[in-house]
Amino acid sequence: MEEITLHSIERASEEAVKLWSLSSAQYPFQNRLIQEHANAAIIEVISSFALNARRAMEVLSPNVKYPLNAARWKWEPTTKGDKVADLWDALNRIIHAQKLYVGFERLPDNVSVIDGGAIIVPYIRAETDRKELAFIDPFSLAYAFLYGALPALIEARNSQFEGVPSNA
Repeated sequence: MEEITLHSIERASEEAVKLWSLSSAQYPFQNRLIQEHANAAIIEVISSFALNARRAMEVLSPNVKYPLNAARWKWEPTTKGDKVADLWDALNRIIHAQKLYVGFERLPDNVSVIDGGAIIVPYIRAETDRKELAFIDPFSLAYAFLYGALPALIEARNSQFEGVPSNA
């Protein structure tokens, strides 16, 4: 496996864990500064994740689908746009995005653990020059990579070294 692929697997794994955390957190409804920093961090992390995950996954069959079906928050689109259902499609949309928005939604007060209410990030929205604005669940994205694509990448890496004599 090429060195750049190995590096991308490592980086994508790190970014997936960060994305998992950022998309699982509750943010104060009343604190604009925290919201702005969370927004910037999510855009940065999801962009880096998408690039590295897509580069790493080039060694995998594009026919194998990794579904985005492990939502952290229960939500459905309330405006126009499809829900992206596959990791490959989501990564391509993020990489080629001409518009990329973080979606904040308010939690019901009985679910919030923050005084004054909380907001969460149940989706991002991405639009490319070829695909309309669509919803992507960032938690499902991280989950699909960590529990679907990453084990396949590790298997591919390990199978490459089977039968190769060790220098030890």
